[in-house]
Amino acid sequence: MSSSSCSNRRRERAEPAPPAAPAAPAKDWAALPRRIVLDVFLRLGPREVMLGAEFTCKPWRSVALEEPALWRRVGMDPWEPFDKRWRCGGDRAERDMKLVAVDRAKGQCEEFKGYCDDDDLLDLVGRAPSLKVLHIEHRSDYDSGEDLVEALKKLTLLEDLEIDFKYTIYWDENMLESVCEACPHLKKLVLLYASCFDLECNEDEYEKEPIDGAIPVMSKLHTLALYDCELSTKGLKAILDSCPLLENLHIDGYFNKCKMDKELRMKCAKIKNLTMDTKKKPRNSYFDY
Repeated sequence: MSSSSCSNRRRERAEPAPPAAPAAPAKDWAALPRRIVLDVFLRLGPREVMLGAEFTCKPWRSVALEEPALWRRVGMDPWEPFDKRWRCGGDRAERDMKLVAVDRAKGQCEEFKGYCDDDDLLDLVGRAPSLKVLHIEHRSDYDSGEDLVEALKKLTLLEDLEIDFKYTIYWDENMLESVCEACPHLKKLVLLYASCFDLECNEDEYEKEPIDGAIPVMSKLHTLALYDCELSTKGLKAILDSCPLLENLHIDGYFNKCKMDKELRMKCAKIKNLTMDTKKKPRNSYFDY
């Protein structure tokens, strides 16, 4: 082997290894601009912020507590677990979280979705008088709906209302009429009356909520959906006559189409989107067909 080859090999062995690449500097998430943190929180939603993000650091918690725009839309899912940092467990914890979220809006909350009993609803109305959208699962101790209607009267800006009833309303209470009287400026109304499955009773023995009377003129209502109801032709006519801008009408329940006269069929034909998911009349139907 030549001496030049040995010399080259010694030089190769003597050359130092290249320096390691410098480690990437750790990111200081607490130093993110406030506007970026707010944008992220808006994408997360109230539950995710209250159960995690706001506990990350003081600057992030500051955004959660001091930005009313973050809490203009509040919605909670009742079946998800609660964080141990909220003192109460179960349903009470969920209600505490919702009301805290509404309070953070500083009177600017415009949309609320979640579970409400009568007491919760009264609290909510007092804290968020500017609500425009209200979607609730409602329970009542007295099954009359009176407290519900009184609370709705205070929401003068309400445009979109959805109520999922978890009780049978007394038949002397025309809930559709009462809701329309309480909220004359609604653009969208969805009422889901309690079903036999909600009340865990025999479907053949269960009587759906009757809709048979007149309702006030709803000059702005364009969407109406009624589920698990028993609608008479008189009730349908009253709806069509009182809602001049109605475009979307969905009826789910009992309705005898054979009783519709020519005039009523012509009124129905003017509705842009009409869905009548009607079922066979039960043996104990409320209305005399």
